[in-house]
Amino acid sequence: MRKIKLPLIFASLLMAIMLTSYISYNRYTNLQDTMEIQHSIFQLVELRSANAQWDFELNRIHSDNFPHFDLVNAATVIYENEMAILLSMSGHTPGPISKIESELVTLSAAKKERMKDYLTEVALTRNSLKFLDTLLFYLNSKYVGDDTFVKFLAQAQYQLSMYVALNQNIKLKQHMENELCSQCNAEQRQAYDKVKLHLSLLKNKILLSHRAKDAFYNPEHAKLLTSLFDELSQAYVEEESKHQNIQAQILTITGILVLAVIMLLSLLYWIYRTIEGHRTAGITDPLTGLYNRKKLFDGLQSLMDNHDKSGKKLALLFIDLDGFKSVNDTFGHDVGDKLLQRLANRLNKSVRKYDSIYRIGGDEFVILLQELDKADMASSIAKDILERCNQPYQLESNLCHITLSIGISLYPNHTRLPKKLIRYADEAMYQAKSQGKSRVEIWRNH
Repeated sequence: MRKIKLPLIFASLLMAIMLTSYISYNRYTNLQDTMEIQHSIFQLVELRSANAQWDFELNRIHSDNFPHFDLVNAATVIYENEMAILLSMSGHTPGPISKIESELVTLSAAKKERMKDYLTEVALTRNSLKFLDTLLFYLNSKYVGDDTFVKFLAQAQYQLSMYVALNQNIKLKQHMENELCSQCNAEQRQAYDKVKLHLSLLKNKILLSHRAKDAFYNPEHAKLLTSLFDELSQAYVEEESKHQNIQAQILTITGILVLAVIMLLSLLYWIYRTIEGHRTAGITDPLTGLYNRKKLFDGLQSLMDNHDKSGKKLALLFIDLDGFKSVNDTFGHDVGDKLLQRLANRLNKSVRKYDSIYRIGGDEFVILLQELDKADMASSIAKDILERCNQPYQLESNLCHITLSIGISLYPNHTRLPKKLIRYADEAMYQAKSQGKSRVEIWRNH
């Protein structure tokens, strides 16, 4: 029954998480529709701004003294880019918005074509102005002493100024009468006719430029932008009414999902702690947290096999406490237990990370020193352990003194059998005790 319950719990939680994830995704998709309309409105504002900048640069071409064709082209590119972004954002929007966008694209293309005609007329007009101004300057220099002809040239210059003003939408009053060239010679007559002809042509070009400008500014284009803005705003208002409910649903579903995940993680953590507790309870000493006798006997053979493969040596240190019974008798078993815990801490600090420590009896410990290159490394480590652990122990108000007797056996030098390796280290430990305690002895075959 227990084997069935756990998979059922996992399956139920998994289905709950999948269900809440699916509902959250659908709710979020609906919210995305509302957000897309909002972004389309923002983009439309950018498009209207780009259109206004486009018109502004075109107006500068007509009114300023110098053309700004590069600025107009740059403004056109910006407008087209903003239009492409708007179409990509709201291209899937059904209903009247899609129709307005289609009309807007058509009008924008027509506006660009009219702009080309307009710019052509402006360029021709500016060239004519420059040519006529240069011609009048040249004739003034040539006929500087001829007052009659110079007077005609002055009138032509003023006429040119009127046309320049007209090109900038400024009207000047005509206060000079037409001068006839009745006394002009043939060369002056030819120059007179040439100036008159270009003045006439220039006037016509300015009129053409104004007509091109009037045809360029199509109020339908701006009106269409406004209509599109109104339609998008209305669509947003309709979707916004769902916005708050969707957000509340997403928050609720997300809360359920988070709660389910927390419950799942808590269950997994509880299961892990339970399994880990059962596992460690069988292989660790509850007082010191060190490995116990069972762990030593279960794992010693595999460690010996690993050292056969690596070609290195394994040392087993058998440790017995000298004077521990006196501590128990003098200060009580509680103090004795604390001393064992403090000793375990010192042993852990005295060995390397990949060495292992075992408590196999009341005051008996075993340390396995692994991957030793030389046999004498075991004696060196054992002496360091002896020096560190023989220091007095301050336990509450009691100062306790114990020493260690350590026996060492080596694999494969002394034996290749696990039980004999432990027995030889035990015998070496008793040799250390018999020779005065607080010593390190390596097993010798007597």
